[in-house]
Amino acid sequence: MSSFDERENAFETEFAHREESKVRVRERAVASLAQWAARRLGRSAAAAKVLTQEVLEADVASPTVEPTIDRIVADLAPVGIPKQEVWQAMHRFLAEAEVAERSGRPWRELVRGKFTLPELENGLEALQNGALVQIDRADYERLFGLNDVALGRLRNFARSHQCIVSFADTIVLFRKHIAPVEEGLDPQQ
Repeated sequence: MSSFDERENAFETEFAHREESKVRVRERAVASLAQWAARRLGRSAAAAKVLTQEVLEADVASPTVEPTIDRIVADLAPVGIPKQEVWQAMHRFLAEAEVAERSGRPWRELVRGKFTLPELENGLEALQNGALVQIDRADYERLFGLNDVALGRLRNFARSHQCIVSFADTIVLFRKHIAPVEEGLDPQQ
């Protein structure tokens, strides 16, 4: 094989990889948007899963994301969420999906839902490095309280489960962060 053929194959492979990555990013962002919409509508986890599947199937048929946005806006019309807010959410989810794709973080490892403290502890213990657990702000307040002491309690809880905690407007995210063990170092020292 000539060097020209090798370069041509390399470019084709790189192009295919970039296109597959774009598809995964869009799929992840659209799924996150559908789950966001389901939460805004107050749907159950099962209904959110159905909505997400329907939106993903419809999105595959369109070369642009505009019909998907229109679908979500129509679904959210009863609760009065404007198209601009849906677009803002979509842009945020696209940015998050791009970061997740570049970091190689698995998509299937985002766990959402209402938790009791033991369920949250079990969920965090079972996570792989880089995976996420999302809880609603109301659940956070119910589990940890709503004062300055609660924030410290939450951070200690996250640290004890090898997680980093971050806050958004209506959610709290726990990201599993297991520090790599350096060779030659004994953790017992």
